[in-house]
Order: sequence, then C-alpha cells, then structure tokens
Amino acid sequence: MLRSNSVSIFALGVLGLFVVAGCSDDTVVGPGPGGQTGVGTLTGNITTNRTLHKDTTYTLSGYVKVQNGATLTIQAGTRILGDTTVAGSSLWILRGAKIDAQGTAAAPIVFTSARSVGNRKPGDWGGLIIIGNGITNRQSGAPIFTEGPQGASETYTGGNNNADNSGTLRYVRIEFAGYDLTGTGQELNSLSSYVVGSGTTYEYIQSFGGLDDSFEFWGGAVDGRYLVSYESGDDHYDTSEGYRGRLQYVIALQTQRIQPRPGTGGLSSDPEGMEMDGCPNGEAGCALGNDTQPYAMPVVANFTLVGVPATVAASSSGDIGMVIRRGTGGYLTNGIVARWQRQGMTVRDARTNDHLVNADSLNVANILFVENAVDYDGANNFGQGLKFATDNHVVSAATAASLFTSLTTPALDWTPAAGSAAAAGAGVVQIPAAYTGNFFGGNLSNTTYFGAAQPGGAKWWAGWTAYHVCSASGC
Repeated sequence: MLRSNSVSIFALGVLGLFVVAGCSDDTVVGPGPGGQTGVGTLTGNITTNRTLHKDTTYTLSGYVKVQNGATLTIQAGTRILGDTTVAGSSLWILRGAKIDAQGTAAAPIVFTSARSVGNRKPGDWGGLIIIGNGITNRQSGAPIFTEGPQGASETYTGGNNNADNSGTLRYVRIEFAGYDLTGTGQELNSLSSYVVGSGTTYEYIQSFGGLDDSFEFWGGAVDGRYLVSYESGDDHYDTSEGYRGRLQYVIALQTQRIQPRPGTGGLSSDPEGMEMDGCPNGEAGCALGNDTQPYAMPVVANFTLVGVPATVAASSSGDIGMVIRRGTGGYLTNGIVARWQRQGMTVRDARTNDHLVNADSLNVANILFVENAVDYDGANNFGQGLKFATDNHVVSAATAASLFTSLTTPALDWTPAAGSAAAAGAGVVQIPAAYTGNFFGGNLSNTTYFGAAQPGGAKWWAGWTAYHVCSASGC
C-alpha cells in the first residue's frame, strides 16, 4: 500500500490530541508505547497485497485471513496487538498467500496482547497460522481441517509441493497467544505450521507465554533456525504428520506455569520439551495408522531443552524432555536435555522403536543429559539407554544452571560457562550427509559443542527476545 502525502487534521476538543489520516487504513493519534504514531485495525479477509507500517500499532480482531495470491508485508519494528475482546483473534496465511515479516535484532516485529503490561496472559489472542502446499501423510478422500473453532478452520490436505513458499518470518516475537477449545482438541498455537514448504524462511522467532504449543508443525518441510520458546502452556516444539523440515539452534526454557486467561482453555496436563509424532492411529486420513507414509522425518540439531526447577510442581503426566512416538522417524543431534522432572527422553511405542532399532530411520545422537529425574525408559520399555550405546550420549552430574553463563531471566546467556559440560564432546556421531545440504544457503553443520550456543560465539538471541516478569495477575 502506498502512503498518501496529504494529511487531514481534526481537533479532538478537550483531549487536546490530533488525529491525522496518514494512510487509508491508519489513523495517527500521537506516540504509542514503541514510538508508533498511528493505530489501525485488521479484520476479515485480506485479498490484495497489504503493508503494515512500523509507525502504526495494529489491532488484530477476529480471524484475519490473507487469501490466495495476496502478500502481507510487515515492516521491521511493527507491533500487532491481539484483540482480547474477540476470542481467538488470529492471523492466518492461507495456501497460496504469503507473509513477508522481516524484522531486525534492533527492531523485531512483535505480536502481543492488547492488554496492559502486568495484565497479559496466555490465551489473550489466537496466534499465527500458516497453511502451505506441502505434503502431509494424513490424506483421505475428504478434506482434513486445521485445528481451531468450527467455521474458522481451513483445509490443509491435498498439497503436493514440499518446496512451496509461504514467505518469510525473521526476527519475530509472538507473545501471549493460543486458544484452546477445551475438551475438543481444537487448539491454536503461537505459531501453527500446516504443510509449510521449504521455500519458506523461519529464523529468529520467539514464542513467549503461549497457551498451547509454541511451535507446531503438521507435515511439510519448512526449515528453521534460531528459535526460542519460553514459558509454553504445552509442548515447546511439536512435529507430526510427515513433517520433514530441519531445525537448528533451538531453545526451550520453562521456569513456571503461567495461568491462562479465563475462558480461553487450561494448561496442558502433559507439557513436553519436544513431542514428535507420526500419523496417529485412528485419525481420519491415517490409513495405516503409525505406518502411514511418508513418515515424519524431522531433523533437529543443536537444541537446548530446559524444564522447570524443582520448586515448581510437576504436571500430572508431562515434563519429559523428548517424547518420540506414533511411528515417527527423524534425526536428533548435539542437544542438551536438562532438568526434566519426569524423564529426559522416551521412545513410546513398538512402531517407533522399530524405526529406531530396525528401519534405520530414527536416531538420537550426541546428547547431553543433565539433572533429569531419569534419562531413559525402564529396562522393559522402549528407548532404554543401552540402545544408544554407540550414539555418544553423555550423562553428566552437573546442574542445568552450571552449563550456561546465566540461566536467570531476564539476563539469560546460553553461552556455555567456563568448564561447562556443554562446551565440548558433541559431534562424535556425524550427521548423515543426506540431511545437511541446502540449509539457509549452506549446510546444516555438525558441531563439537552441545546445545544452541557456541562457546565464545555470537549471542544470537540477544536484543530481540523478551522475558517478561509475571505474577498471578499476569505479565
């Protein structure tokens, strides 16, 4: 959208303010909380190319959907507020549409709650949903719909292009999102990725205080790097239904249980660091259940998953660093799994165990386990430690806090501390070459350090991430 050079000024009487029409959809009302001078509202369908300007604060109200053929461009430094008076307010990028949201470390794009600081909670608004044209293994004659309220959900099956391009998210922060229709399994996450293709760019993205999952991937093959999940209501990272993307430099940290906005759903009973699924048995479109192909084959490298401290009560059935189940394949490497109150990792079922032991389509290598209640499944279950005897799993007597320069918010510094067990010893088992090529213009690299931060390297999370102080009344 082109801005007009002409303006009109209207006195606001006793308020002593001025309203300036600087663009047909923006109204200028004086400096906003981030220096913005305009306000605008996004509603309904966006059918043509549209630009959101950094000098305007936008309110996202209801289910806003960018339609096939349209591109939504968001300038660096733009703030978008979720309307907390309209349940589930969310931004949808539909199949054939694109989002071009390229912030910077100094000027990230921020999606957050419209409520005031100190009163924001998970579930204040719905989140960001992207639907691509990639492949899911959940296919059937009838369309399969995304999660979300009836009437708002969209079809995501039928795609055939795992290289599809839905645009770019770079230096984007998503706060206080999520919407859970409790009891129905229909949930909006901070960032929901349905069959998003590898032509799409995800890098430098943070989820903070989401009600459901922080990052969830259903099928497709989008790659991502430099991802941060902080204080999730459910899983930090969730993959399923044939997802074949690669993620590198991935952080998850849980320090407390932030209570959601009343009426938007409840906290999960089984929050995990990473949950990896195939095609679930009994689900529509999963013709062969866990054996439905193409198998999910995510690659996750250089991840740091840190659970709640002992002072926080454990959930009823969650608090596991990595849950690998339902016939997923994949490759996980050079990761830290620390401070999980129930378990470090579990390979849940016989079909997934077959991928691990017999089919050579699942491996978990170069992992540092620290301060977990237990690290593996029991001797009579799947995922026992002995199955990884040649995969360079290191069980350290260190504490989670000792691994990093600082594990205290807001001064988080994920750089390995002097003498840290994370600083060396990874990368012994090499990442298969089939997984490494054409990753952000180069290769997905094997490292000799565990986790998401290089010793002495750039602090890639600094400046654009946020860690708000939360109390019973909100954040």
